[in-house]
Amino acid sequence: MGNAPPTAFRDPITNALRESPEQRRRGVRWFLAIAFLGAWIPWAAVHSLGGSLDDPLTQLATAAFVPAIAACVVRRWITGQGFADSGLRLNWRSSWMYCIAATTIPWAVLLLAVAVAIVAGWWSPTELDMSVTAWVYLAAGPVVCVATAPIFWGEEYGWTAYLRDRLVPGRPIATTFLTGLIWGVWHWPLPWVCYFGGETPVAEAIWSMVWWLPLSILLEFLIGWLWSATASVWPGAMLHAGSNLVASVGMLHVFGDAVGINATTFLLCVGLLPFVAVIVVSRYPGRPRLA
Repeated sequence: MGNAPPTAFRDPITNALRESPEQRRRGVRWFLAIAFLGAWIPWAAVHSLGGSLDDPLTQLATAAFVPAIAACVVRRWITGQGFADSGLRLNWRSSWMYCIAATTIPWAVLLLAVAVAIVAGWWSPTELDMSVTAWVYLAAGPVVCVATAPIFWGEEYGWTAYLRDRLVPGRPIATTFLTGLIWGVWHWPLPWVCYFGGETPVAEAIWSMVWWLPLSILLEFLIGWLWSATASVWPGAMLHAGSNLVASVGMLHVFGDAVGINATTFLLCVGLLPFVAVIVVSRYPGRPRLA
């Protein structure tokens, strides 16, 4: 099969709906095989050789761009559909408001998480001992989101820009939930390969695997909302960057060692939940944007 004909719609969600069931199934199968094996095998190899996945360079080298590579392989050689509808353009004129949302929501998530930790008695503001550098870093949250979006593009170009609209076409809530679930499972080996630094106790590793599921599902609802509204992978990459490097890292700065890894993930989920609830209650916009 050759590249998509010139008359094909350029809207990603519209094109996903127009694909044949057989084309979608073949593409999804190959995408998942490449995305999972392409990450899990290098992770296992690094760990077996005495390496650690808490090293950012190792993370970049082993998996950060594997979902994007899987999407590119499928688009080019498996389905032959090409890249015209893959959401690579920013579409600034129609998406600037969503970019602002993507780069500021992580601040709100962090504030909600801290508030919940205080109410739960897990942490007190009297324990706050942040350096000036940490304050400046958190104040620059939106800049961090934009500057690091190319790194997180590697996952979003695969999970959202390719997989999401092909799992359960035409049913945005179901397909977003399933995408987030698969994305969460993809992370499961990480607690076992020193992602958190050093060997993780078995119970803590298992709970990390459990909490990765709701976290990924909630994030995918926000990222899917941005994707459906803009037909661009970039706002979602900005939000993903903010979740990891503003909200999550921000909690590490604020809490220090007072709150554990799994409790931090729980608080991140709590901070994301109100935004996801608004999206779902307001009838999550999953229709083809240009149809």
